[in-house]
Amino acid sequence: MNKKLLTCALLTLSLSLVAQQGDGGLPKSGKVSHTLNQIPKKFFAEPDVPALKAEDEVTDKAGNAPWRFGFNNYTSLNMNNSGSWNTLPNGDRIWQLAVTCQNALTVNLTLDNVTLPEGNELYVYNPDKSFILGKFTAYHLYEGTLGTELVPGSTAILEYYIPANNAGKPASLNINTVTHGYRTAGEFEAKAFGTSGNCNMNVNCSDGAPWVDQRNGAVMLVSGSNGFCSGSLINNTMEDGKPYVLTANHCYSTPTSWIFRFNWQAAGCSNPGSSPTFSSLSGAVLRARRTPSDFCLVEITGGLVNNTVPTSYNPYFSGWDNTGAIPTSAVSIHHPDGDIKKISFDDDPLVISQGMGSSEANSTWTLHWDRNTTTEGGSSGSPLFDQNHRIIGQLWGGGASCSNLNSADYYGRLANSWNPAGSNSTNHLMTWLDPINIGATIVDGYDPLVPPRTLDAAMANPQDVTGTICSGTITPKVTLINLGTSVLTSATINYGYDGSTPLVYNWTGSLNKYQSSVVTLPGTVLGTGNHSFKAVVSNPNTSADQNALNDTITASFTTISGGNIVTLNLSLDCYGDEITWVLKDNAGVTTLYSGGPYSQTSPPNGSNVSTQFCLDNACYKFTIMDDFGDGMTSSGCPNGSYTIEDQNNNVLAELTAANANFGTTNTKSFCVNGTNSLNEYTSSWKLYPNPTSEHLTIEVTSGGLKTIDVLNATGQIIQTIQSDEDAITIPASTLAKGMYFIRLSSNEGTSQKSFIVK
Repeated sequence: MNKKLLTCALLTLSLSLVAQQGDGGLPKSGKVSHTLNQIPKKFFAEPDVPALKAEDEVTDKAGNAPWRFGFNNYTSLNMNNSGSWNTLPNGDRIWQLAVTCQNALTVNLTLDNVTLPEGNELYVYNPDKSFILGKFTAYHLYEGTLGTELVPGSTAILEYYIPANNAGKPASLNINTVTHGYRTAGEFEAKAFGTSGNCNMNVNCSDGAPWVDQRNGAVMLVSGSNGFCSGSLINNTMEDGKPYVLTANHCYSTPTSWIFRFNWQAAGCSNPGSSPTFSSLSGAVLRARRTPSDFCLVEITGGLVNNTVPTSYNPYFSGWDNTGAIPTSAVSIHHPDGDIKKISFDDDPLVISQGMGSSEANSTWTLHWDRNTTTEGGSSGSPLFDQNHRIIGQLWGGGASCSNLNSADYYGRLANSWNPAGSNSTNHLMTWLDPINIGATIVDGYDPLVPPRTLDAAMANPQDVTGTICSGTITPKVTLINLGTSVLTSATINYGYDGSTPLVYNWTGSLNKYQSSVVTLPGTVLGTGNHSFKAVVSNPNTSADQNALNDTITASFTTISGGNIVTLNLSLDCYGDEITWVLKDNAGVTTLYSGGPYSQTSPPNGSNVSTQFCLDNACYKFTIMDDFGDGMTSSGCPNGSYTIEDQNNNVLAELTAANANFGTTNTKSFCVNGTNSLNEYTSSWKLYPNPTSEHLTIEVTSGGLKTIDVLNATGQIIQTIQSDEDAITIPASTLAKGMYFIRLSSNEGTSQKSFIVK
């Protein structure tokens, strides 16, 4: 079960919240002399809470629906069939209705058919007016709809004000849903303000200081009437403040009544004694969403000023990177368990994967949190930032929590959401985030209060300087991007290895804003071992760069001079999502490569995966794992298998289909012995039986004098035989158990194969 998938956190409203949803102000009913007892009430009986909780227990465990905190009463209450009117001495009119849900802990309303001519005002508040939402005016609405924040207590009062000079103008509203909140903090402690897992780090702790801009773009959102997720404002290539919010597809419901909460966060590192203030906007329209990478993009429609988020909310529209380059580290900002805003850190490179049952290869990022941080339910949809503070995905799900810090989380990759094959504006991001179609791959964030930069050259996406490189010659590629408003015509790139940047490359060309160029730097010969790469861009158009934060890129890699290409050919059964593997050194300590889980397939077809390794002359351990415990077997689908082969197609290790039911784990050892230096022997030959304990037969189809070398696992020749026979038998009983090699040489060439003495 995935605890985050479709999980929505409860907002604690048992505390005294100060909310801004609307433009602020006080209801005009203060001018009315009547008492609360005179306001007409609509009463909703308490639902069958034990039955609801029984349903919740099943749903919460399954994780296939929002974390439900309320029961929706569907109704139709309007100015014609409910409430009462009062006329003030100056001719102003006020309509009021009190909505009471018996024994409710919170009440929230969803309205439609709302008409608010200029001058009219709408408010929602609790009886003592310690919690006031509004004033709402026409620009808070989308297609006449409005969703309200949760009002603490069992009663919410709706008030509609019409000034005298608006008499005769259309005025209407309809309450279509009254949500009775029956689960809150007092009942589910883990869902309370300030009581998300205690390992969660408040966003304004010192570690979060470099992420203030991204903090200001991160929001909590109310999906529909009873679900909570996380999301972020996201920039587009026009930098016009279009109020797009990126979240997860599994958070989706019709967004016309969604609520977006800004700035709900602690002022410092410690949890405050009571809930901080926050600001909200309501209403959105769907722009695009997609299941295989689990993204949803909506555009806020209500409460905007000049078609964007009010500057009083201090909004920031985060940048993005659609290249799919593996980041060296990552950060997420989110609202775990409906708590105030938190921040999480992964200080290591991410892993590209196919998690969460996605039907698409390479659709997710896999990460493990560091600094004792995590995510929880309610974090779904939260943005994932790379080390350059750009969004590269949104939270899909995973098992991480304060009680399981080592568990993985999975984020849908923005690269897969950008423009997948066969997509259009309804299910990709490209149309909306690059509306002028300039082919941007990397965009920085937009702050409406900061003037645009004219000269801003940036570096990104180091290539051929990551992972393991089977060569001593390194030829790096870097991406140069123009993030300034002036055309970029020249720049200086200083680069180097292992801590220094003595090498210089002078670039010239022509790049408009957001255009980029992949620059291939001259090759450098390095010895076998671990290395680092660094490149710094400067002097755009022979002037000072106005933003030094994006000038530098780094990467780490390992070179193996004369390394061996080894290939894993993996045939999966229908449950590839259960399979993972690791390749470690001979001591079984250091993980060199890993893979899986893969996707499920429908019987009778499994899937095939091929992965290459670069390995030195040494021995290794390969372990394959099945989290269900039945190996690579499944009903109605062929058994799985694998081979590990060198570059001459010699099998170094294998698991046959007959042995596919290995249970939970299976480990095999193999050795690589520098076969890349051998010429391919074109004549066909084979050896058998393999494995063997008594003797080994080498069968060759062509004649001529042949030299046969028997080598141990370290490459030492322990026996040499010369023969012109087509079949040669050598004893194996005198050899210790383990892996050996036969090197066969003739006038036709040389090749090598492995065998095992058991």
